[in-house]
Amino acid sequence: MNRYFYIFLFSFLTLTAIAQRVTPAVKANYQLASRFSPKKLDRLVFSTAVDPHWLSKPGRFWYQYQTSNGKKWYLVDAVKGTKQQLFDNDKLAAAITKIVKDPFDGQNLPIDSMKFIKDETALQFEVKSSIEVKTPDTTASGATKGGAITSGRAAAAKPSTTTRKVFYFEYDIASGTVTELKEVNKPKRKPVWASISPDSQTIVFSKNFNLYYMDRANYIKAQKNEDDSTIIEHALTTDGVEFFSYGGGGGENNVEKERNRKKRKFAQVAWSPDSKTFAMRKTDDRKVKDLWVINNIAEPRPTLETFKYPMPGEAEQPIAYVLLFDNVNHTYKTLGTSLFKDQDISISNAVQLKKNRDSEFRTSTWLGNADKFYVTRTS
Repeated sequence: MNRYFYIFLFSFLTLTAIAQRVTPAVKANYQLASRFSPKKLDRLVFSTAVDPHWLSKPGRFWYQYQTSNGKKWYLVDAVKGTKQQLFDNDKLAAAITKIVKDPFDGQNLPIDSMKFIKDETALQFEVKSSIEVKTPDTTASGATKGGAITSGRAAAAKPSTTTRKVFYFEYDIASGTVTELKEVNKPKRKPVWASISPDSQTIVFSKNFNLYYMDRANYIKAQKNEDDSTIIEHALTTDGVEFFSYGGGGGENNVEKERNRKKRKFAQVAWSPDSKTFAMRKTDDRKVKDLWVINNIAEPRPTLETFKYPMPGEAEQPIAYVLLFDNVNHTYKTLGTSLFKDQDISISNAVQLKKNRDSEFRTSTWLGNADKFYVTRTS
C-alpha cells in the first residue's frame, strides 16, 4: 500500500511542477482598466436619453443631444408633431468666434446655461473663452476691513486666482442674429441660497445660523452683486447656533466653513401656495457625536471635514422639529409633532413642474393647500 501512495505522491508533484511551468503569472493590467474609467467612457458613450426642457407654451420643449458628430440642439412641438434644429451650428460657431476670438467649430460648440427668453422667440447662453482673468483672493490672511487688519499676522496678499472669461450672448431664432450681452444686461442666475416664495416677492435664506428674508427688489440686486452694500435683509430668528441652525452648512470642510460663516446659505423651506406661510424642518444635532472625513487629494493640502453623525445604538440622536412661519407678520411657532422616540420627520413637497426647471424664480411648495400640508414621520 505504501508503494501506491508514493506513486500517487510522485505523480501529483510532477503534474504540479508542469502546471507551474505552463501557466504564466497573472499581472494586474491597470492601464487597460483605466480605459474604462467613467471620465474616459463619457467621451465614447455620448447621449443615451432625451432630457427635455419644457417651455411655457403647451407641448413645446428643447433638448440637447450629442453623438460622435458633436452636439445638436433641437426644438420639438409635440402638438404639431415637428422637430427642428434650433440653429445652424456652423453659422453660430462663426458668429461667436468673431466676438470671442477663439476658433470655435460647429461640432464642438461650448454652449452653456441656455434658456428661452422674449416669449420663447430668442435664446440666451454663455460661452467660456480661453482668455484668463484674475480675481483677487478676498480670503487672504491679513485682508483688511474698514482699514484695519483682521488677522493677527502681518498682512500678506495672496496671489489672485485665475479663471477664464465668460461671454454672454442672445440669439434671435427667426433671424439667426447673435448679440453679445454686456455686463449691464447679462443673464441673471438663481443663487443657490435663495428660497423664493410662489409670488416671487419674498426670498428666504440662512445666515449666521439664523433665518433671514429680503424682498424682490433687493434679491435682484443680489443677483447682480451679492456683496452690494445697499442690499436690505431682515432677520426672522436670532437664536440659531451651530448644529441647531436654521439651514445652511453641509458639504464644507473646516476651512470653508469658517470662511463662509457670514455668507448667505440655503434654507430648505416649503412654501404654502398663497405665499403667506412656509414650513421648515429644524434639527438639533448638538449632542450627536462628531465624525470626520479627510480629503487626501485636495490641493494644495488635504482638508478635514467635521460633521455630526449618529451611529446605530448611540443614545445621542438628532431631534427634529417642524416650524411654521407667518410670512405676513414675520412670526413663527414650533408645531407639536413629537410621537416616537428618536423620530425622524420630513415635510412633503409638491411635484415640481418641468416647465419651471429653468425659471429664475422657481420655488418649492408644500404638498397640500393654503390651510394644510403633509409630513412623513418615521420612528
